[in-house]
Amino acid sequence: PNRDNPVTRNAVLNFDTAGNLILNDGRATIWASNTSKTGVESAVMSESGNFILYNRDHQPMWQSFSYPSDTLLPGQPLNVSMELTSSKNSPHHGGYYTLKMLQEPTSLRLALTYNLPELASVSNYSYWDGPDISNATGNVVAILDQNGSFGVVYGPGSYNGAVYVHKNDQDNTGLLPNYNASGSGFGSSSLRRLVLEDHGNLRLYRWEDVNGSTGWVAEWAAVSDPCDIAGICGNGICVLDKTKTNSSCSCLPGTLRAGPHDDRCYENSTLTGKCGENHENLTSEFKITTIQQSNYHFSEESVIANYSDVAMVSKCGDACLADCECVASIYGLNDEKPYCWVLRSLDFGGFQDPSSTLFVKVQA
Repeated sequence: PNRDNPVTRNAVLNFDTAGNLILNDGRATIWASNTSKTGVESAVMSESGNFILYNRDHQPMWQSFSYPSDTLLPGQPLNVSMELTSSKNSPHHGGYYTLKMLQEPTSLRLALTYNLPELASVSNYSYWDGPDISNATGNVVAILDQNGSFGVVYGPGSYNGAVYVHKNDQDNTGLLPNYNASGSGFGSSSLRRLVLEDHGNLRLYRWEDVNGSTGWVAEWAAVSDPCDIAGICGNGICVLDKTKTNSSCSCLPGTLRAGPHDDRCYENSTLTGKCGENHENLTSEFKITTIQQSNYHFSEESVIANYSDVAMVSKCGDACLADCECVASIYGLNDEKPYCWVLRSLDFGGFQDPSSTLFVKVQA
């Protein structure tokens, strides 16, 4: 609960006689479970890694599994009201990413989303989606099971429906919740954890112990191309190296590098759509810079207009220059047909794409 508010080495975790779990650092109370009136009599660290406060009837009154941070352990449920959030202590990507269930009118899906806390308009931009689950009934829970498979189970009581996001090659039993508060029945020979990393990828790790050499080994990742992750370069362009596994950032005209040790890019005052007092276009104050073989992550909210007729598509850069609210426009293909999107914001970052061209409005 205090992940983003680290304590000093003098901090103390107390379990008081009223049944309250309290984290103190010096004279300051950092966190409390607020369970003093629930009849709590014991605190147990279960075999599953779930820390639980039980009442006299051995019913859980508080448990750490109900408050996930950036990690999911085997058997730990992630329901529709919970989310994993990347660490805010990272110097580069503090708390920008979440794993959550996005609900649609008739379906839901697991999604990795990009969020900028300082901009309400930049929230829940989904850059990776799990399978759509239609007409799910009963409880819906994402789960990492003991066999190393990850997915969503649903249904009343016994979870009679299951959809895999990742299936372990050695899993022959099907996706099983295997969840109870005490963690009894956890007998897997391999320790695993699912982590939402601070750069936005969701990665499954397995603990290896081979000939005395131990460590966490990556077993699966949701995103194979780092440039598919929104915001990984701020609002710059993500560039893959020859190995297709590592990336660097290229800043757009009108943007600045975040810092000497931070590769991301951020807009300055020149990269913004500007209109006159009466919303007239100040065309003479701006020009268009063309960036070949580049595309951009954008949301529906950022689209001013999109064109598919040949006359407009061929003048995609001019379409941005003609609209005072436009910051950039993109020429690209949608189902093999040419399109032009005119955008009012550049928030999620770009990526290399041989079939696309990015037009950025800058001050003349």
